Amino acid sequence: MGKIGAIAILATSTFLCSSVAHGQAVAEAAATTSTTSTAVHATKVPTFNVAVPTGQSSPHLMARTGPPPEEVNRKDFEDNAGDKAGKLLLRSEPSGAQIFLNDLLVGRTPLLIMVAPGKYKIEMRGARQSSGQKTIGVMSKETQTVVIKLNEVYPSSITLR
Repeated sequence: MGKIGAIAILATSTFLCSSVAHGQAVAEAAATTSTTSTAVHATKVPTFNVAVPTGQSSPHLMARTGPPPEEVNRKDFEDNAGDKAGKLLLRSEPSGAQIFLNDLLVGRTPLLIMVAPGKYKIEMRGARQSSGQKTIGVMSKETQTVVIKLNEVYPSSITLR
């Protein structure tokens, strides 16, 4: 590129930059003198605490902040249990299954949880989509142990003949 080409590019970029800066200045001046500017400045835009999940590279993926849903659900059950609460000791075979109490995730097995007397649907989900469920009744001030054997959808081994 010759000297004249470089000067032409420099002049063009200077013109474009000054045009953008001038446009920005005009927009800001209009906002401060406009009657609608007070409405715009008075409106608060809600903000969210955004955390990038571990292993995620995009800041555009929003992650929930605060305690995990299972802790919130378990706390709700225990807060609503009252003074006549019953206790559920929840176990699965094999251990480590997710526990859903009335379709709400409350943790993993084994788990001891206090609940209000009443009827509960318990579902457990393990590895390889194994699952099991029971419906039970909890009496006042009763401790009940519930063991659910998970049924495997996919076999853990294959036998060839």
